[in-house]
Amino acid sequence: MDYDSRQVAEHKVATDAWMTINGKVYDVTKYLQDHPGGAEVLAEAAGTDATEAFDNAGHSEDALDIMDTFQIGSLKGYKKKPQRKAVNVTPVSAPEKPASSNTRALLSKLGSVGLFSVAVTGVYLGARYYGPATPTWVLSVLNNETPGRHGFGFTKGLLAGAGLFAVVDAVLAQQFTRLAQQSASFTSYPAHMKVPAPVQQDTLLQRGLLDPATYAPLPLRAKTQVAPNVYRFTFALPATDTVLGLPIGQHVAIKADVDGESVARSYTPVSNNADRGVLELVVKAYPDGKLTSGYLARLAVGDEVLFRGPKGAMRYAPGLARRVGMVAGGTGITPMFQLIRAICEHDRDLTTVSLIYANRTEQDILLRDELDAFARRYPKQFSVYYLLDQPPEGWAYGTGYCTQELIEEKLPRPSADTKMMLCGPPGMVTAAKNDMVNLGFEKPGAMAKMTDQIFLF
Repeated sequence: MDYDSRQVAEHKVATDAWMTINGKVYDVTKYLQDHPGGAEVLAEAAGTDATEAFDNAGHSEDALDIMDTFQIGSLKGYKKKPQRKAVNVTPVSAPEKPASSNTRALLSKLGSVGLFSVAVTGVYLGARYYGPATPTWVLSVLNNETPGRHGFGFTKGLLAGAGLFAVVDAVLAQQFTRLAQQSASFTSYPAHMKVPAPVQQDTLLQRGLLDPATYAPLPLRAKTQVAPNVYRFTFALPATDTVLGLPIGQHVAIKADVDGESVARSYTPVSNNADRGVLELVVKAYPDGKLTSGYLARLAVGDEVLFRGPKGAMRYAPGLARRVGMVAGGTGITPMFQLIRAICEHDRDLTTVSLIYANRTEQDILLRDELDAFARRYPKQFSVYYLLDQPPEGWAYGTGYCTQELIEEKLPRPSADTKMMLCGPPGMVTAAKNDMVNLGFEKPGAMAKMTDQIFLF
């Protein structure tokens, strides 16, 4: 059934909540309490087009499948927004004045000064050698004579200096004219000259291959199983020096046809713009996951996968906060790892990071070698504390759930320059968020924003 936007807007309360996403109409009233991000997220978007917020948010494996069960129709007159085309703007530079024009102007000024000097000298010489025809008071002034005093005088000195200046002026003008009229080609410059170094763009923020509106195919170059049902995929970019174009903290979307159905999911790469020519993902294949078990786990080297991006509200840059506290669970470590790596490998980023990482078993800990390596190399900047539901004998870290007491002990206290980040199973994220609010952190809004003190991936 088709609905218009006015009909959707009539259902905007928690007890009757509709919304549109990509031209589809959903009745999410019964889903509010079960929503991983909290009921307020859906309640705030009720009666509106939530496409942009939905696309920018990361989703669990079954998020889109769950949403399909709440679809009640389509939006009348919906048209997919066309892809924006880049507009190349060529700056118009101000026309340069010809060199000959500048030369003529300067020569004119020098000539005027020279003529003045010659004229003054001429007056003096005329008065000096043709005295009988010159009034007595003029000679007196020129010679600076007073009764009983004769000499060279100030006026004579001034005139003599003016004449000397005229000669020097003529010589310099001739030399300048010769140099100015030479062709200013590249051969007129020295063979070696210092050129100011260009301003370097931060590689981690650089644009690249990814397009947020259009999917592009990338071939699988390598596939490695790193844990039970967990794979590390390495996809090749068009060239070895190609930049992916993924800001730190954002993710990509993958689309594929699975059993005749188009399926799309979002994932955060563990690679970044510094890894030229590749895109790397660490993904867990869930038994009932349409895209993971039904597609990614079956990929062979050489197969092509469709990607688009970047997506997400986070766009990390040095200076975002002085202290960052993180709680991650399972595959929720990937966006955290991306930030940790960017901070530790940036020689001018002094942000300190504390991480609590929860899993069921020791085998489920993803990227542990990399995390431990960062903790060893940068002990003043990064620390990690592992939690397991089923720890092995002699386990040196924590067991059980991430509690408010553990957050208070291992992560930074509330302050204006502290930010907390959460990513993982919905139950863990909700509990940790509430614990942080109890400790004094500001409660985040329904939609994740960079300004949130508690940021939910």
